[in-house]
Amino acid sequence: MNGNSRQNERRAASSGDLTELIQNAIDRKKAVGPLKEETVRREERLSGGNNNKNNGRKRSANRQGGWSMRKKTGVVLGFIFLGLVAVMGIGVGLFFHYTNLFDRSSDTTINSGAQPFNSSEYVDGEDTIDPVALEAELKKQLGNVQSPITDENVMNILLIGEDIRDTENQDRGNTDVMMIISINHEQGTITLTSLMRDMWVYMEKYNESGKLNSAYWHEGATYLKEVIEDYFGIKIDRHVKVNFRQFIDIVEAVGGLDLEVSYTEARAMMDPLDEQNHYLGYKRETDYIDLEQYGVDPATQSFTWGDEDEPKIKMHLNGNQALSYARIRYDCGDDYGRTMRQRIVIQEVIKKAKDLNFIQLDSLANKVFPEVQTDITDGEFASLLLNAFDYMKYDIQQLRIPADNYYRNQVIANMQVLTPNFQANMAIMKYVIYGDKTNAEDAAEQYEKEIADGTFYENNSLPEVPYYWW
Repeated sequence: MNGNSRQNERRAASSGDLTELIQNAIDRKKAVGPLKEETVRREERLSGGNNNKNNGRKRSANRQGGWSMRKKTGVVLGFIFLGLVAVMGIGVGLFFHYTNLFDRSSDTTINSGAQPFNSSEYVDGEDTIDPVALEAELKKQLGNVQSPITDENVMNILLIGEDIRDTENQDRGNTDVMMIISINHEQGTITLTSLMRDMWVYMEKYNESGKLNSAYWHEGATYLKEVIEDYFGIKIDRHVKVNFRQFIDIVEAVGGLDLEVSYTEARAMMDPLDEQNHYLGYKRETDYIDLEQYGVDPATQSFTWGDEDEPKIKMHLNGNQALSYARIRYDCGDDYGRTMRQRIVIQEVIKKAKDLNFIQLDSLANKVFPEVQTDITDGEFASLLLNAFDYMKYDIQQLRIPADNYYRNQVIANMQVLTPNFQANMAIMKYVIYGDKTNAEDAAEQYEKEIADGTFYENNSLPEVPYYWW
């Protein structure tokens, strides 16, 4: 059975449910009607002669003056009922229209062998850590994996952003963005957690070690979710995959973003803009930021990203510019700076979406949803829609994993990688996403306190085993 047939069956089933609901209401009304009339007649018999005379005069007056109050009330209630049915019909129609826009296909392609790497990411130098010993420790850690944390009040959605080159080649390569969007109904928070792609992991299914984003290259979103759950102990409920064109469309739909851009960031945006303009078919230098507005003389002045005296300007960015801002990596904080800018952009998109009216939201959905691949079910989507206005009031908080002080920079096979303290980072994610901590610093403080007083393993239902970390 093809997708259209299943969608038609689902619509037919829903229409049948709605028809049955209306028919039941009508049957109940028919059953109650005669009972009410018999009750009225009984009361009239008991009330006596004067009342009968008065009722007779009232009935005569009603016959002369038009409809009785009972009939008028019935007509009004009938119109209200029909209006509610119409609204329900429109709502059901819109719901299925939006859900049918999503791409529900699943990429089942399996890639084996070594993951592809950009040659520009290779570095000279010897390994700074024994990869064989590291892999042995990662295997030991996987042997102690517990069931991931689940909570009915929390929904974790993995946002996957495909690399621009993979999008154009129609190929599944390494993901550029891995961000967990966590909605906590009890705490009233939305947490944006960036997972740095250079974290070194052992993938048991393929018996090899590599960067975290290589799990996506091997087997797509499903396997990437499994690896994240194994190492960080939280349940990834669903995923949403977007590419760079959809990101541009989303930013344009919310009217662009107002962001503070530093001088070094404006310069660094040129390289990703060149690449994007090539794929989009734009002229070179399209959407470049005018550097003259910063008042910097390149011949006599130079700045490093993060300098306190570096000029910064709050400016309006269109979709193409916002994408290049989120893709900056080199000379602006490397992957740490890039994941920070990605969280800033997603947070601003959420804020801007709060101000969209229904027509604008409808336009956004019809333009973007058809190219968004997700495994969110219709029921979950309905729940997200019904609670959308509540989510607009939630506090937005940010997290980057690995957190500061809980990882080390290493070189393995001429690649710069990160070896995290997975135990600590798992705890920090738990305290922020599921608990009442709002940032990594407070969560780390709780973790250290529980380690010091010996309650960490008991509180987190973890086996107390030696933990080796370089």
